[in-house]
Amino acid sequence: MRGMGPLTVVHVLTHENATRGGAIQALLLAQAQKAAGHAVEVVCNAAPGLPLDPTFERWTDGGLSLRPCVMFRGKEILKFRRFLAEVGPDVVHVHRDTALVFTYLATLLAAPPAFISQRGTTHPFRTRTAAFVHHSPRVHRIIAVAQAVKDTLAGFGVDPRRVEVVYGSFDVDRFDPATARRDRVRRELGLTDEQRLVLQVGELHPKKAPVTFVETAAKLAARRPEVVCALAGKGKLWDTCRARIAESGSGGRILMLGFRSDIADVFAAADVVVNSSTGHEGLTGAVREALALAKPLAATWVDGNPEAVRHEETGLLVPPRDPDAMVAAVCRLLDHPDWARTLGLAGRELIVRHMHPAVRVRRTEEVYRQVLAERSAGAGSAPPDHACASA
Repeated sequence: MRGMGPLTVVHVLTHENATRGGAIQALLLAQAQKAAGHAVEVVCNAAPGLPLDPTFERWTDGGLSLRPCVMFRGKEILKFRRFLAEVGPDVVHVHRDTALVFTYLATLLAAPPAFISQRGTTHPFRTRTAAFVHHSPRVHRIIAVAQAVKDTLAGFGVDPRRVEVVYGSFDVDRFDPATARRDRVRRELGLTDEQRLVLQVGELHPKKAPVTFVETAAKLAARRPEVVCALAGKGKLWDTCRARIAESGSGGRILMLGFRSDIADVFAAADVVVNSSTGHEGLTGAVREALALAKPLAATWVDGNPEAVRHEETGLLVPPRDPDAMVAAVCRLLDHPDWARTLGLAGRELIVRHMHPAVRVRRTEEVYRQVLAERSAGAGSAPPDHACASA
């Protein structure tokens, strides 16, 4: 092991832009590690023939070194190998399956001292190759973003001793109740002081269940005249959601906000935040961010959500795909605002205690150094891949 001084870490991202939750989480970690004194490089997937997407500019402007790489092109693999040889990292930390398989293949002849994979979903492995690599001892540790992810990996046959739980984090400067601008967004949306905003944030993707949220919103609109609902995010279900809102006859009370760069202010404008996810997410980023802002929250009882949303302690949990149960939970929070506020404050305290960037950096470094110590002592010597558990 390289002592207890700063480490050189290379992060490898599948993402071609910096708007997806997984990319943001990887970049938040890299940024926090750099601030903690480590030497950090980030390799990002790029569209063939193009430089990095402009959405990465926020991170390069903040001092991160980002390099484009078109994964699985022969020339790019060779360039990536040369880059690793020049940098000589202590740790290569990969994010999502494409980056994992690419890095696995690119380092067949020269594995890094610590090869770490990040796993943020309970979804089954998408390919046999991804399954094989997750089982390979050449991947020294898998960092799961929630206990639910670790349990799922164990169910897939991955040795749980190779999996460590390190929760994702949040941007402490943006998601701060003291600085988020609630009134600005409420004025923009034309809300009066008497109206109550119920909000869901997330990509308009089936696993986020935006259509279920629209059904919930229509039921709330029929029952509670003071309630306005809003859906923030973009995605392939945009037209479907818009059509369902029109069919509900509640169009003026159900708003589609699209992608928002000021999402912390949008969260702050809400009186209740809803998460309708159906699964395969690990621990939903919108849940972490809503609780970081101390918002009253009603979420589905899936995957890692209960690890942050402790029922009637930091929020309310309901079954997935059950608009009636979600309506009842939202009404409880609206009808008991002092209790709802207490839940939100308890949620923020839990998130800060377990998911603050400083906590994440410390826990991740512990994983790195444990692997480096094992490798230095020879305990990390791995059997050939063909001796691994079957994927």
